[in-house]
Amino acid sequence: MKKIIFFIFLINIINAQNFTELTEQNLFRGGNVFLIDKMNSYDLDIDGTPYLNPDFDKGQIKFENGNTYSGEIRIDLVAQNFQIKGKNGKITPIEVNDKVKIEINGNQYKLHAINSTEYGEIGILRECIELENISLHYFPRKKLQKPIEAGISAPTSGYGKTDNPEWKDDGFYFFQINSKYLRVPTKYKKLLELNIFDEEKLKTFRKKNKLDLKKEDKLIELVKYFNDN
Repeated sequence: MKKIIFFIFLINIINAQNFTELTEQNLFRGGNVFLIDKMNSYDLDIDGTPYLNPDFDKGQIKFENGNTYSGEIRIDLVAQNFQIKGKNGKITPIEVNDKVKIEINGNQYKLHAINSTEYGEIGILRECIELENISLHYFPRKKLQKPIEAGISAPTSGYGKTDNPEWKDDGFYFFQINSKYLRVPTKYKKLLELNIFDEEKLKTFRKKNKLDLKKEDKLIELVKYFNDN
């Protein structure tokens, strides 16, 4: 009985060392994390949200050395950084390097060096599937959509209020081949133009699997197939 109690006590110690509360001090000990002095502020008159989720979700920050910190996390998609919320309610924006993984609601996020003139040098990508020859990631983004035309007040009705600008989802998928990131097109013809898949094999796969480039599960099947072939 004493041996069992000691064994449980030992497991609790190990878990406490590898699964620690997410605080600024603990993050500094983990390394690869940088605190940002000032958090982005956004106009409250803009509809929608610049965050992946405006609420903080329970998540984990996983370091290369195996240390894991748990706490409340959200992603600022406009600033491309993470924010942590302490027990005292303080919100701290942080930047991580590509050695750190963030898990939120079962999804893995990581900073990638995209090095794109169109999409930026870096981006926080969600891991869909990572394989030896080709991987698939989702790039969650937001764009600010302005009203197309200002409303004109009608003298009799009193209507004509101008619509607010709005944060709109603008995410898409990336194929990653070595250090190269290629945006996944939504049209089959554009996929052929990427010239990364054997055309005959792609045609065969498309017919057999009813390929839909807008569906993640179909893209994962495509990546698995060409990773093995």
